[in-house]
Amino acid sequence: MSSKPIILVTGGNQGLGHEALKALARANIYHLVVAARSQSKADEAVKTIASETGSDPLDFTPVVIDLDNDESIFAAAGIVKDKFGHLDVLVNNAGINRSLNENATLRESFRAVFETNVFGVAVMNETFLPLIRASGYPQRRIVTVTSGLGMFGVALTEHSPYNIWKYKVPVYRSSKSAVNMLAAVDTISLQDENIPTVLVEPGYCRTAFGGYQGHKDADLGGKVIARAASEGDNKDLFLKIIDDEGKHAEFGW
Repeated sequence: MSSKPIILVTGGNQGLGHEALKALARANIYHLVVAARSQSKADEAVKTIASETGSDPLDFTPVVIDLDNDESIFAAAGIVKDKFGHLDVLVNNAGINRSLNENATLRESFRAVFETNVFGVAVMNETFLPLIRASGYPQRRIVTVTSGLGMFGVALTEHSPYNIWKYKVPVYRSSKSAVNMLAAVDTISLQDENIPTVLVEPGYCRTAFGGYQGHKDADLGGKVIARAASEGDNKDLFLKIIDDEGKHAEFGW
């Protein structure tokens, strides 16, 4: 058991998820459930984060979550339930931008990305929602990492730096548009329970996910995700996108 608020972050062994966990760990007020695709990756992530932030290793729980595998999601929820009885904040961070199969057909490419980015998130939300409902934490919530590339306003505005003329990437864009709709439906469905589903747009960061291209360092994007998970009052987060680059305000959905 832990008296600290419990936050689970998927994709916690690298990239923005890893940086978000570091930011949360430095606050020294949370118990962090670090999810990765294998136990070794989760264990190594905990070791690295604890070492780099000076945190107590006991403030972390490593779990295996492969978003393409429902059984791994169910097993991780079982671990959280058995150890804590509830979850306070779920952060859906893990995702991919293309099929790992370089010879994938168009259908296979769409299927691979949607399997992880959309279907995996949907199963995560449904599976962990009972644990979030069991939480007495006033700021319990579901946070999902999205992208400006999935916003119609960004995609179709000629002066947007992320429009379709500059970046087509239809498979990835479509997956994030679908994730946005999942969050929109959930935020209405869960409004009476005061469980907001917060979208966070961390910006174009230099990580392996994007070939180390981007306009800012990964730690800055991680801090945006950490803010979405930990800051703000639930009553103010209805239909909220956490976006420190202003794309949502400027271009809309």
